[in-house]
Amino acid sequence: MTQTSSARLRPDERRAQILAAARRVLVADPHRELTVELVAAEAGVSPALVFHYFGSKKKFQYAVIEEAAAEVMLRTAPDPTLPPEEQLRSGIRAFVRAVLEAPQLYRVTLLMSAAGDPDVRALHSEIRQVFSTWVIGAVAERGSDITAVVELACHGWQGYVEQTLLTWIDNPTISADELEHLCERSLDAILTTTH
Repeated sequence: MTQTSSARLRPDERRAQILAAARRVLVADPHRELTVELVAAEAGVSPALVFHYFGSKKKFQYAVIEEAAAEVMLRTAPDPTLPPEEQLRSGIRAFVRAVLEAPQLYRVTLLMSAAGDPDVRALHSEIRQVFSTWVIGAVAERGSDITAVVELACHGWQGYVEQTLLTWIDNPTISADELEHLCERSLDAILTTTH
């Protein structure tokens, strides 16, 4: 629990404090459901204060998802100092690791998107678009012609990775390292069908 919780904070500082507490809760126990009560206790504030700053449980979840999405996009951005092949591999590994650090958050994001929540669906679409743009760019850097078939295969691969990660979160039958390798290798396997 933070020591600054009782101090008078500006609204933006209080929101940031609560979101940081949510992140700590997720990292401490990645498989535990993220609740307003848990986060409030970690932040040293009342659940009512969380609702005051975020409006509802749904808006609170969205704020947590939005912050996590920004972090994922930052972590998976290509490193131009690396060779194209390594850019692609390190980006995929970073994405898988980010999901495994907060699997419940990832599951909630996909479920809320699938359920038709317009804000989460738009955010999920944005994440997928950013991710697919750099994947396609990295594939092009490796010397592949980016045809309509290759583009479609890269977008389809993202769906495969999402389902693979969700299945593993519920039933981790292989190691996290094996999961990373599977997600990496699957892209090349799918791309071989485009020739």
